[in-house]
Amino acid sequence: MYRIDIMTLFPDTVGDVLSESILGRAQERDFLRIETHQIRDYTLNRQKQVDDYPYGGGRGAVLQADPLFRCWEHIRSQAAGTPRTIFLSPCGKTFTQADARRLAWEHDHLILVCGHYEGVDQRFIDECVDEEISLGDFVLTGGEIAAMAVADAVCRLTPGVLADAECFENESHWDGLLEYPQYSRPEVWHGRTVPEVLTTGDHGKIERWRRKQSLLRTRERRPDLYERLDLSSRADQKLLAELERELSRPVLPQPAACRPAREEDLDAMLDIAAQAQRFLASCGVDQWQDGYPERQHLLYDIDRGESYVLTCGGEVCAFFALSPRPEPCYDAITDGKWSSDGDYAVLHRCAVADKYRGAGLGDRMLAECRRLALEQGRGWLRVDTHKKNKTMQGLLRRNKFQYRGNVTVSVNGGHDPRRVAYEKRLSGGNT
Repeated sequence: MYRIDIMTLFPDTVGDVLSESILGRAQERDFLRIETHQIRDYTLNRQKQVDDYPYGGGRGAVLQADPLFRCWEHIRSQAAGTPRTIFLSPCGKTFTQADARRLAWEHDHLILVCGHYEGVDQRFIDECVDEEISLGDFVLTGGEIAAMAVADAVCRLTPGVLADAECFENESHWDGLLEYPQYSRPEVWHGRTVPEVLTTGDHGKIERWRRKQSLLRTRERRPDLYERLDLSSRADQKLLAELERELSRPVLPQPAACRPAREEDLDAMLDIAAQAQRFLASCGVDQWQDGYPERQHLLYDIDRGESYVLTCGGEVCAFFALSPRPEPCYDAITDGKWSSDGDYAVLHRCAVADKYRGAGLGDRMLAECRRLALEQGRGWLRVDTHKKNKTMQGLLRRNKFQYRGNVTVSVNGGHDPRRVAYEKRLSGGNT
């Protein structure tokens, strides 16, 4: 059994907190024992005074050595071995996860001393304290909060307190990294979707994504920790190369929002469509090179309630159409077949503004399509694109769309009508 004794002027407050939740259940099961001791009970002063003015003058009072020593000596007299005594002090070494691990695994009994007032008589520290620990570069009114934090961090690492070692081995600071983002149900909340990789069930890809996110978080938030990491492995080097490519892309000034398109969005949508036409032409792709989509096409989508825009700070930065109606040309698919005759939604007429290309809006667009299609009760999402449009095809494959064959669309004369068709099965819906 792991034991912690806490010397404090406020034993009830400390004891109540550490007797709740996980630590409380661990004590009930005899994995832990946490005791608090009222320092005032060990003074010889009738008024239970434990502090006095500091030698040399100054404001405030100092905890006296003798009551502290008597309390400490009482705890030691009941200990089976030699407890390690820790004084919680802003002058101490900053507490880290490595310290929590060391104290949990190298010791089975701690005495935590909570200071108060202007400090503690140094003679008690010199005679009885093994180490001083600080929570950080700030000062608290007393050591109780720090003691509770240290006790919690240490106790959760002792055997039996948590269900499995994995509960703490994947957390922030365990291996020098900050923890990856966490998500729970529902899959869509306030228009924000869970990263799709977490819904695939592919544990290898999920672990890779989590490692990548941990590296990114640590690099951005704690460069001091990041500099000490050993990232020489081939797998980490590959992740770092991906991160460099992603970090070189445009960054949205704030998260994009999705909403139904309105008629007043038409000019912005047409401008984005013109940018997409120029981009496709520069890539040698004969798609949208016949003036399509025109104003009437986009207005048609808006009037039917099938047009959506992604906005950033109120600015339209992408648009797409999602139709719940069957696409006639898909019935004549060649060189393959659709996976199912179930209800599907079709992604039409989508584009991202030049200034935001590479900022992840394509992935966000497909995530929104998935969400909307599920809301419509569709079991499948279908889309077609030009066979030379490698950018769109790469986006589709990255988002788990499967190539299904070839279709022919209606275009103006002199332009290539052949398209490659992709499909993605959605969870739920009518499949």
